[in-house]
Amino acid sequence: MASETILGADMDALLLRSLQGYVRDTFGPAIWQAVCRRSSLAVETFEPMLRYDAGMADRVAEHAADVLGRPVETIWEDMGTYLVTNPGQEGARRLLRFGGTSYADFLHSLEEMPGRARLALPDLDLPVITLREIGADQFEIWCKSQLRGILRVLVGMLTAMADDYGTLCLITPDGGDRITVRILDSFHGSGRRFDLALPER
Repeated sequence: MASETILGADMDALLLRSLQGYVRDTFGPAIWQAVCRRSSLAVETFEPMLRYDAGMADRVAEHAADVLGRPVETIWEDMGTYLVTNPGQEGARRLLRFGGTSYADFLHSLEEMPGRARLALPDLDLPVITLREIGADQFEIWCKSQLRGILRVLVGMLTAMADDYGTLCLITPDGGDRITVRILDSFHGSGRRFDLALPER
């Protein structure tokens, strides 16, 4: 059964909350309830400021993949895309877009992202991200984490951000801790509008 422990912020909690939102918004509450039953969860709602069993997010994602009949890698990648493109997740997109005016600038800012996120959540145990430029418009991104799904979530976010910038690129995970990114056309599309100032409510 699922268990929750002391207050705090960890990646399992954030991934579980994000997975919950992605499945409910994309496939409906009934599918999420089926995932919870298959996972033998004591709760159907996860709180990002609680701590849950280590590795629990990966286990629930495996059950979600079974229920949906999709590879777990696809579940994680689609969730990463959801975090950038869903209107209810605008905060995540804004955090990423502050990385620069071009997709290449954004990639160069990835190593700084954990530090920026910790300004909001000081106890967050984020993965270690390292960027290496291996050629003209070619990059290697290394992502170290205890959670297996993190790399694929990052792939989904990178893909969504390429669309956000209007950039055509080839993003390839190697099955381990590495993602290769090759920018094919920096001005492939118009991209989405982004303003530094938050819109007035």
